[in-house]
Amino acid sequence: MDFWFLVFIFSIALLVAVGGALLLVGYVGTLPAALSFGWRNWVPALLLPIAGPIWFALVHWKDFSRPGKQLIFGLLMVGAALALLYGAGPHFVDRIAAGVK
Repeated sequence: MDFWFLVFIFSIALLVAVGGALLLVGYVGTLPAALSFGWRNWVPALLLPIAGPIWFALVHWKDFSRPGKQLIFGLLMVGAALALLYGAGPHFVDRIAAGVK
């Protein structure tokens, strides 16, 4: 294993860990509030796990801007990890496979 492969794996792990934590914290911050705002707010928040809480936070942005930002940045970080994994992953697989031969 070379240094750049370790950097690649480490950055994916950090992006997924921090992004997942932000998604979880934002979800926990919006779901109980959506339940208290009536059924028209909690049905989408429960049935659409990521889009529902983001929608709720955007509709009530004045009160829920912090959980909304957590959800959006968490989604962006997990998306960046997936893009890095599928974008640069084949390059590292080719390098490791060439080193095995």
